[in-house]
Amino acid sequence: MAKTSELQAPAMVSPTEIQRRLAEYNQLGFERQAIPHGVYQDPFIVCPWLGCGYRISAIDFQIERAADAALYSRLIQAWWQGPGIVGRCPGCGNHVLFSMTQKQAVTDSNATGMTLLPHDWHQHAYIVS
Repeated sequence: MAKTSELQAPAMVSPTEIQRRLAEYNQLGFERQAIPHGVYQDPFIVCPWLGCGYRISAIDFQIERAADAALYSRLIQAWWQGPGIVGRCPGCGNHVLFSMTQKQAVTDSNATGMTLLPHDWHQHAYIVS
């Protein structure tokens, strides 16, 4: 058993190393076609649209249930290699960009060329409020 004086604080990970690890994680997720899941912490739990207040702490989009193989491929690519995927907030109905750890309001999803979830996505997803 180590003595108290022999214990060391964990080494800090450099921002460069963090970015390298995230890039590797995203690449492996894409290569393995891993199913998208998001886990959010404050301030990203609440819908990014002012006044909405709808809360999503974690989400499993359940995109593997999509009958459209082309849509499934676009969603996987947007999640792992792009900015994330866009869906309407179940609370206010406005477009939200979902990524692994944050959500952003999207004012014009069509103009930005982002990949959209089906309109009823939230009825099939597993959402932790």
